[in-house]
Amino acid sequence: MKRIIAWAIVFFLFGVKTLLAATSDPTTLLEQMDNVIRGTSHDMTVTMDVKTKRWERHYKLRVWMKGLNYALARVLAPPKVEGEGFLRNQTRLWHYLPSAERTILIPPSLMLDDFMGSDFSNDDFVKMSYLAKDYEAKILGEEEMDGFGVYHLELMPHPDAPVTYGKLEVWLRKMDSAPVRLAFFNEKMGHIRTLHYSLFKTFGTREVPTIWRMENHKDKDRETVVAILDATYEIDIPDSHFTRQNLEKYP
Repeated sequence: MKRIIAWAIVFFLFGVKTLLAATSDPTTLLEQMDNVIRGTSHDMTVTMDVKTKRWERHYKLRVWMKGLNYALARVLAPPKVEGEGFLRNQTRLWHYLPSAERTILIPPSLMLDDFMGSDFSNDDFVKMSYLAKDYEAKILGEEEMDGFGVYHLELMPHPDAPVTYGKLEVWLRKMDSAPVRLAFFNEKMGHIRTLHYSLFKTFGTREVPTIWRMENHKDKDRETVVAILDATYEIDIPDSHFTRQNLEKYP
C-alpha cells in the first residue's frame, strides 16, 4: 500500500506536465503553449540583438504582461533610447518617445512593421493576436525536432480575426506544449520568417525557452535574437501599471 501511495505521489509531481500535453486537440495545445510562454502574467528582463550586414543594435528591455489585453515594454539600454516604451491596453498600442516628449498611437495597419528595427513585428512583441482564438488549427503530424518529440500544427486565421499573417506553422513539444519553432507566412503564403526557440531554463516551476532567434527569409543577412535573462510568472500586477500615465513616467 505504501509503495502504491509513493508511486501516486511521484506520478502527480512529475506526470502532470506530461498529462497536460497528452491531448491531441490543437486548440488545447495552443492554449497550453500560451500558458508556457506568457502565463496569466509575467515580469521579465530580456536582451534583443539585431544584426544586419551593415550594422548591429543591442537592446535591453523589461517587459510586463497581464492576461490577453495588457503589455508594457520599457527600453533600459542603450542610453540613446533609454526610457522608450510600448504600451498595449486592450486593442490599442502606444509608443512613447521621451526624447521628443511624445506618445504615438500605432494604428492596426502598422502592426506588421518592425519592432525597433528588429525582425519581430509590433504584433509579435506585444502579442496583439491570440493564437487559440484567432486561428483555426489542425495537427499535420508528429515529428522529431531539436531532440524533442513534437506536434506539427498548421494555423489558418479566422476570416474576421485581427491578425497580420496569412498562415502560421508551429512545432510544440509533446511533453508540455512548449514551442520549438514557429513559421510565419504572409497573405500570399510566402514563408517570410521562422522563430527558433532553444535553451530551456526553469523560472520558478515553469520551464521556458530563453533564446528566441528570428530568421528572416526575405533578407538572409538579417537576424534578431531575444534572450530572457530573468522572469517571474503568475504575479499580481495592477491594471494601473498599463496606462499612458505610467508609460510616460520614466524614470
